Amino acid sequence: MNLLRQPRARRVWRLALALVVPVIVVAACGVEKSDSPGGQFAAVSAGGDHSCAVRHDYAERDPGGVPCWGEAWSNPGSAVSLDGRYTAVSAGIGYACALRDDGTAHCWGDNYRTAVNPPPGRFDAISVGAVRSCGVREGGALVCWGNEVGGPTPTDTPTGEFRAVDAGWGMASCGLRTDGTAHCWGSDTWAAPPAGRFTAVSVGVTHACGLRDDGTAECWGDNTDGKAAPPLSLYTALAVGTNHSCGIRDDQTVRCWGTGPATDAPGSRFLAISSGPTHICGLQENETIRCWG
Repeated sequence: MNLLRQPRARRVWRLALALVVPVIVVAACGVEKSDSPGGQFAAVSAGGDHSCAVRHDYAERDPGGVPCWGEAWSNPGSAVSLDGRYTAVSAGIGYACALRDDGTAHCWGDNYRTAVNPPPGRFDAISVGAVRSCGVREGGALVCWGNEVGGPTPTDTPTGEFRAVDAGWGMASCGLRTDGTAHCWGSDTWAAPPAGRFTAVSVGVTHACGLRDDGTAECWGDNTDGKAAPPLSLYTALAVGTNHSCGIRDDQTVRCWGTGPATDAPGSRFLAISSGPTHICGLQENETIRCWG
């Protein structure tokens, strides 16, 4: 999940997943999800058991600047609405994190392995993942916390200056350095990214996709059912789930590849998309939310 505060066409808000990824059997046709809130929004994040969004008029609307919705079967307290002023949100399974307008992080929900205890200080980006949560500091430093594998303080966080991070749906996470190159860690089986510059990166369970400077998509990792084989097109944003990948094309329509109901994208135009493990939420051109999968 690249969770930088970018132009809306490039906002791809990401997620978290439990350490053991559940296998969910679904029908082959897409399913429209109708429980998303009404109103206009600046950002949306699809999680595993709930989703969240940031309202445009977050300082004025009730019930809050960050409404969340969904089943939240692992922790009903994560699908709540927050009052206050927020600029970014990342939904996961059982918990979520958001950035206040002063840059500090606020997390809520399941506190397993200190997942909802972010470090103090200001962040430019935040991402909730399967085995860690990460944030990019104002100066570009990468900070991660809540490691469900090796304890509450991950020891493998890369050093250097970053401008985006996606904590990922599996063992691997990826970040974009300030020079545009991708750096991935947490998995030694597939996560090594290709060389070159990217403007965005999105990480699934066993594959990831990046957006090149020229608008083309490049994916790496497991290519089962073609999920790491993007169709030739120009894209403005990408979102990766467990068995699927999606991108917003330069005409603002969504194209998905891989398998599962999430690949059956609606025909409307979008400004941003975000993928959970099996479903997707998008911010339409009228700044309303539409989810499917």
